[in-house]
Formats: sequence, C-alpha cells, structure tokens
Amino acid sequence: QNNPDMGGIANNGLDGSFSDKGYGAITNNPLDRGLFKTPTLLNVALTGPYMHDGRFKTLEEVLDHYNGKLKTSLTLDPLMSATNEVGGKTLLLTDQEKKDIIDFLKTLNDEEFINNPKFSK
Repeated sequence: QNNPDMGGIANNGLDGSFSDKGYGAITNNPLDRGLFKTPTLLNVALTGPYMHDGRFKTLEEVLDHYNGKLKTSLTLDPLMSATNEVGGKTLLLTDQEKKDIIDFLKTLNDEEFINNPKFSK
C-alpha cells in the first residue's frame, strides 16, 4: 500500500495480476506485488511515456486509466477505492476535471531547468 515509510511506492491499478512484480520482486512479499515507486510530478508533461513500463503515451491516457480502467487486485492502493455504477474502480472524474488536471500538470514544468544548456544532453 502507499505507505510513507516506503517512500511513495504504490499499486495504481495497472494490472490485476502481475507479470512484473515490482517491489514484490525485491521483497518476495506477495503484498508488495504490483507496487512501483511514484515519481515526482516536476516536468511530468515532458517525461512521457508514462508508468513503469511506458504503456501510456499521453497524460490523457494516464487520466483515462485512473478514470475507469483501474484493475482491482489485493495490493491496489486504498486511494483508488471509488467504484463506478458498474462496479469498476475509478476516480469519478468529469471531462472538465480531467482537462483541469492536465492543465495544472503542465504548470509544473521547470522552464529554467529544461532550457539550461548544462543539462541539454
């Protein structure tokens, strides 16, 4: 589960069963399967593809995942607990809320950093 002592490691509902065990491959604990480190949101609009395996190319795809395509599993983070009318896990975001979130995420770009020649390579 997303435990502060674990430094932002969580299962965000990508899969119902795990070919990639994530943190569970390190600990050999079945309760850690499907948990992956949660990265910073700094420059997130510039860092696709998204998720540990790059399965989503856009922020829109990421929000679509969170808004109705979450896969239930034993280790699903409790923050992903809302249920839609047909029993699927979802954050229940409206189209406007998804647009607002993406607009906000785009404000997290550090223009000075990304335009610094020291980091151009």
